[in-house]
Amino acid sequence: MPTPRRHGGTVVARFPLIVPGFRGLNTQAKGALLGPEWATRLENTVIDSVGRVAARKGWHLHTTSAAAENFKAGIEYRKQDGTTSLILTTDTKVYKSDDGGVTFTNITGTASFTDGNWHLVNFNDFVIGFLAGEAPLISNGTTSSQVADVNAPQGGIGTAAFGRVWGVAADGVTIKYSDLLDHTNWTTGASGSIDMSSIWLDNDHVVALTAFNNLFVVFGTRNTVVWADGTGSELGIDPVNMQVIDTIPGVGCLHQASVQHVNGDLWFVANNRELMSFSRVIVEQKSGEITVLSKHVSDFLRDSIDSGSLDLTRLRSAFSPTDRFYILSLPTESASGQADEVGKAIVFDTRGLLEDGSARCIGIWNQFVPTVIIIQDDGDWLSALQEKTGKLGHYHTNLDDADSYRLIYESGWLDITQQGYLLILKRLNGLFSLDLTTTVIMKWAFDLSTVFR
Repeated sequence: MPTPRRHGGTVVARFPLIVPGFRGLNTQAKGALLGPEWATRLENTVIDSVGRVAARKGWHLHTTSAAAENFKAGIEYRKQDGTTSLILTTDTKVYKSDDGGVTFTNITGTASFTDGNWHLVNFNDFVIGFLAGEAPLISNGTTSSQVADVNAPQGGIGTAAFGRVWGVAADGVTIKYSDLLDHTNWTTGASGSIDMSSIWLDNDHVVALTAFNNLFVVFGTRNTVVWADGTGSELGIDPVNMQVIDTIPGVGCLHQASVQHVNGDLWFVANNRELMSFSRVIVEQKSGEITVLSKHVSDFLRDSIDSGSLDLTRLRSAFSPTDRFYILSLPTESASGQADEVGKAIVFDTRGLLEDGSARCIGIWNQFVPTVIIIQDDGDWLSALQEKTGKLGHYHTNLDDADSYRLIYESGWLDITQQGYLLILKRLNGLFSLDLTTTVIMKWAFDLSTVFR
């Protein structure tokens, strides 16, 4: 009977990967040694409630009677009596759904436009839309129109807050606000405007407007200005009493569609292509500090945005309190110039930050790339995909409308050297929890090679 290692050698070394990748994706250090807590590739994944890499849910078709065109924007229409429905836009029409996206009714009315990428907000039992070059859209769930006031903003940037609708004029620097509780009046009453050209530290233009922590935040491309009402108005902010309480030069916003309220903080994609956040405590202290959330995927996020095929008007984001993640969807365009589902969605965990203050990137979705995301009050969320014309789907099950997808996980490089010995892989085992029969492929590489075996 042979004696093991009679001529020398070392005992079998074990290198367990316990709950691998629980810190999320780290593409910044993918060429260096990383502990098993990191992953260097996570495709079509999330991190589950116990910290394991898991498959995302799928796009489950919910529509039975599709609309005639692709949806470009959508919102849950919430009325003050508590009733809700869905309002969606295509390139020429406005649709309503009273059954959660199963069927749709055309409520375009007198509204006339040729681009469906509206930025939609709820206001005083109406849905208001903003689109560059167009007067604001108005929908009451029965019909739609556009603001007739010639002084209404047409810059495509806007929000509803503090009892008014706020929008940016076509010049990109004038913020206009409507009369109190009157989205149609931009000329008389308590309507007015703010000239940001006298406030910026350099020539800039407005990219996003939002209310936050009883403050009014104005994002430029390279600057952020925070306004407050020092008189303590019962409306929160009275434009007549607004004053600048903080300016943050060098930090702006990429696009208004990236701005989301997340667990009391404000998340947005900045002009430098980083995902950042305002903290409520930080704003109260007026420190001017902003947290960088995407530091472990910085280059990946920047390259994805600057790929050359991304139309920023199609960028979408959402915060799902139920699934506890922020999703940034970056649909690109095909070679023919027709938009399709090519691109990626980048998903960040919102359950808590890592020790360095960043957010875990928990998945890159390369097949489920929403062009519309609607987060509903009941916790469910619906989305549209470009290839599913006029249809909505739930984030549900583990198939994309009966199509399978591939989950990919790669660990970082692990140091398993032992002095004086040449190590050879003998065995590779894995423990998986599966809801269905599938194929598992395991590959490995060594010496920092990019060729897997």
